[in-house]
Amino acid sequence: MEQASTADRDTPRYVGVANEIAAQIASGQLAVGERVPSVRALARQKRLSPTTALAALRHLEQRGEIEARPQSGYYVRQRPQLLPSLDMSRTAKRPRAVAVNSLFARLVNDVASPELIPLGSAVPEHDWYPARLLQRALASATRRRPQWLSEYGYYFGVDSLRHEIARLYAGLGCTVDADEVLITNGCMEALNLALRAVARPGDVIAVESPTFFGFLQIIESLGMKALEIATHPRDGLSIDALRQVLENSETPVRALLVAANVGNPLGTTIPPERRRELLRLCARHRVVIVEDDVYGDLHFAASRPPPLRALDPDAQVLLCASFSKTLAPGMRIGWVIGGAMTESLRLAKFVNSVATPAALQQAVADVLKRRTHARHLQGLRRACQQQIGRFSELIEQGFPAGTRLSRPQGGFVLWLELPACIDVLELHERALLDNISFAPGPLFSSSGRYRNALRLNCGRELTPPVIKALRRLGQLAGR
Repeated sequence: MEQASTADRDTPRYVGVANEIAAQIASGQLAVGERVPSVRALARQKRLSPTTALAALRHLEQRGEIEARPQSGYYVRQRPQLLPSLDMSRTAKRPRAVAVNSLFARLVNDVASPELIPLGSAVPEHDWYPARLLQRALASATRRRPQWLSEYGYYFGVDSLRHEIARLYAGLGCTVDADEVLITNGCMEALNLALRAVARPGDVIAVESPTFFGFLQIIESLGMKALEIATHPRDGLSIDALRQVLENSETPVRALLVAANVGNPLGTTIPPERRRELLRLCARHRVVIVEDDVYGDLHFAASRPPPLRALDPDAQVLLCASFSKTLAPGMRIGWVIGGAMTESLRLAKFVNSVATPAALQQAVADVLKRRTHARHLQGLRRACQQQIGRFSELIEQGFPAGTRLSRPQGGFVLWLELPACIDVLELHERALLDNISFAPGPLFSSSGRYRNALRLNCGRELTPPVIKALRRLGQLAGR
């Protein structure tokens, strides 16, 4: 006997089942490109006749929710995009001294309320990460070696973790000597050390536009200047625009700070066929590349692209990353792979913070040794992609006409450009009155650009309060 699945008994059974599957698609439980249950599986799951199960799937196909693939089954269909994607940004006319720390400090103070719906900070739900596994690993590490709680440990990192990181990169075709790996307190310290090692106050650092405000904060704190380079909304940093700057600018560029894989905030990825060109260009003009790979493992492709360092036989790229987005945000375990600059980076690390807690390092190393990390990353990438889809759909439904939306290739943040008449700093003030926060666009520029743009964290579970907050933000933007 077929089991009822809708409250409305006047609705045909196949329509009710189709509505249930459509809700799974809308919520992200079934992602774009994912196979939906077959006729036989659906009939068994819902206690339907095969005829009713087939009718439900055909009804979904007629509604455009799924598509049939010959001899394969039904799959979730890519929904049409209701909002246009972004345009390519422009290169700044000249390098600028950076001044984002004061704005950042003011915004941080504004969002301190525990009642706030935090859509600004790029930190997902805590249950995305294996907290219990990490807790057990930490307890085991301190039992085996309790002195880790009473000593600094090696300032360049615990050997077991450095070897595990080298092993992970080897799996990407990126040869790294474990001795090159310097463990840091998150990726921010890694980037800070790398820039201090290659540049001096007053030097020019080329960055994407928009770029992660943390990059700008580091550049500002070191007394350097930022030069924003035109950036494509899908392919990332424009190599042609960078070439024009390097060949024509009167002010030399000392370093390029770039995320080749899943840039923040756009979710961009430099195409594989252009990466060697970028490396040759920077080598010719003696520009050191500092690569941020913190979101690389969250790329939506079946296999993540390797970092630029994999194509750099001379090890001139300083590769920075961490487990803060993929495994354990609270542990703040990052690293920089320095090649020929390893010794100077080690000394700078000691001066900066002495060491990273050894017990935390060993706990992460023990988790990586379990060889379950790849499966965890697979689930994490799936969750990110689903959340991006769900947030995008809500934004398309509720934000004003003229809004443009990023189409990230990985990660869990979205970049929105609102109609030009909207000032996001003023919008942020109004949103705070409704206990809603986001990251305003001017944070992501050294020249005060993007006053009509914002970044949203899609790593928040879409609970009724979060959905209400997102819809309310769209209403405020439309006023």
